[in-house]
Amino acid sequence: MNILRLRFAKGERDDLVLGAGVHAVGQDEEGRPCLVEDAHDARLQVSVDRRGIWLQLREHAQSMHVNGRPVRRMAMLRPGDTLHMDGVDLVLVGSRPGAVPSRHEPNPPKARAVLRALGGTHHGRCFDVDRPCSVGSQADAGVHIAEPGMPAEHSVLEPHADGVSIRTVDPAATIEVNGHRLTEGLLLAGDQVVFNASHRFALEAPRVPTGPAQPLPEVLVAPPVAHTPRRSPLVHSLRRIPWLLLAALLMAGALALLLLYGAR
Repeated sequence: MNILRLRFAKGERDDLVLGAGVHAVGQDEEGRPCLVEDAHDARLQVSVDRRGIWLQLREHAQSMHVNGRPVRRMAMLRPGDTLHMDGVDLVLVGSRPGAVPSRHEPNPPKARAVLRALGGTHHGRCFDVDRPCSVGSQADAGVHIAEPGMPAEHSVLEPHADGVSIRTVDPAATIEVNGHRLTEGLLLAGDQVVFNASHRFALEAPRVPTGPAQPLPEVLVAPPVAHTPRRSPLVHSLRRIPWLLLAALLMAGALALLLLYGAR
């Protein structure tokens, strides 16, 4: 898994590096977020593993917002999310998108991909990107965002064999992918792209294996175990009978002696 970073939105501090594992985030002497070793001093913890990125608040944490939404207990995070903690904005920065393939290279997409809206006016909707798709404020745009300051032609999405490329059309337009501000890049499944700082989308697509198919492991068959005849429970009980009879005779003799000589 790629290294994640919590980056201060204003760049006033160094990034907080988040590798695989559980990280406790507290406050320093100036009240700024920082990584702490003692879990009791943490305001929240971030867990990073193969399943994803999870944020969990501690009981004494006062306020926490992710992308402008309050968090009460837990939240699932994506690279590119904005965290607001006690007046400080942090951006969860993930992997930087790769270079955009050549337009003349014949590389049809291997699987269908959709752009799912995570915030903004299209929250919850999906847009097909199996063909070139435009983003902007013009009425015929594939992803129509009618918002002040949104260019008529903001950017263009185009499917490729390894992902979906995105390029800005307007010279003044910028996009953010996994927390990185850029003008073009190759989106992969799970990447988050933000337009105009408030319209969030995630690229969803099945992950197609690129390497050769791995052969199935051979089934190991245990060697046959030699069958040993089990002793019958009746035979085992008969062998214990002499000892039981001897014990009963000894107990009877002890009781007889006690009755004979104990009455005197």
